[in-house]
Amino acid sequence: MSFINYKIAPAILIALAMLLSSCRNQGPGEELNNSTRTEDSSTETLELVAEIEGVQVTGVTVTDEGRVFATFPRWRKGVPYTLAEIVDGQPRPYPSPDLNAWDIGQEPGDKLVNVQSAVAVGDTLYVADTRNPLIQVLIAPPLIHLYDLATDKLLRTYELTPGTTVPKTYVNDLRIDRGRQQVYFTDSGQGGLMVLDLETGNSWRVLDGHPAVQATLDSLVIAGKPWKRKIPSDGIALDAINDRLLFHALSGYTLYAIPLSVLSDPEARNLGDAVETIATTPAPDGMWRTGGRTIMADLEKQAVVSVTDGGSVATLVAGPRVGWADTFSEYDGYLYFTNSKLPEADSTVANMTFPIWRMLLPTE
Repeated sequence: MSFINYKIAPAILIALAMLLSSCRNQGPGEELNNSTRTEDSSTETLELVAEIEGVQVTGVTVTDEGRVFATFPRWRKGVPYTLAEIVDGQPRPYPSPDLNAWDIGQEPGDKLVNVQSAVAVGDTLYVADTRNPLIQVLIAPPLIHLYDLATDKLLRTYELTPGTTVPKTYVNDLRIDRGRQQVYFTDSGQGGLMVLDLETGNSWRVLDGHPAVQATLDSLVIAGKPWKRKIPSDGIALDAINDRLLFHALSGYTLYAIPLSVLSDPEARNLGDAVETIATTPAPDGMWRTGGRTIMADLEKQAVVSVTDGGSVATLVAGPRVGWADTFSEYDGYLYFTNSKLPEADSTVANMTFPIWRMLLPTE
């Protein structure tokens, strides 16, 4: 029979409440980091934009007019479309079902083979077709398609040259430098950054083999289980205020930057000397820069966090609904992101659903 001293029970309850509050963001076996704080980690702040059935979503971008586009890479057979506009909560193959009609084993032709990322800037949608389905080897040179959002017509297609890519190249994220008319990419296959000059059509590869673009972790711990994949350079973010590109390995805890003045110069040498360590962060996938902060996932805590250049980390939202926060975009004060459920998705995802969320960005 248990015994409770009712005179001291209130004090015990208060002490327990204080203890639980202080440990709220503390993971098993780790010390509380005083530089980490929670702004509002409740997933009640999330609004569902779309829930895709049976097709894994990774990328999302929102245009200046509020149109939402998403990408669905062909990491398995039978993916019915790889680029779509979300209309009334449902994916509509973009720019047409015919261009999306491709499957593993077919000749690529002029089809959209494996779109990993799409980014809307101004009146243009920039679409990166990795041409590396199954994340194994290139079956053709990667293509960058530019679509006119006013007409939904193709403006131009660029091909990344063999000197820019290697057989294992997987074009992951991209950012647009409108001032210099250049596009920056990460290679998540071998590790490295790539640059495309939109005026000349020339492209080049930088930081190949540099430690900053390599994976430094053998595995991540996701929902208490080891996820044993080593993924190098993945997320990037354009910091227009400081004129630099931020980049991060997925399997790593360090955020780096390189000046755009160096990155954009095809004649530049010793680029590794220009790389700057910005902060120690959680392991993320994609990233987004806004208000002088870098938004990214904390994959191991199923969270979205905000990171200052000084290394202060604030949790914006956390929980199973956040899951694997893959890609971010911003529109009208809202942060949009996908949950690609990467560790859970195996050879078949027919019975799974993949959400696109949005939440109000905190004002600071």
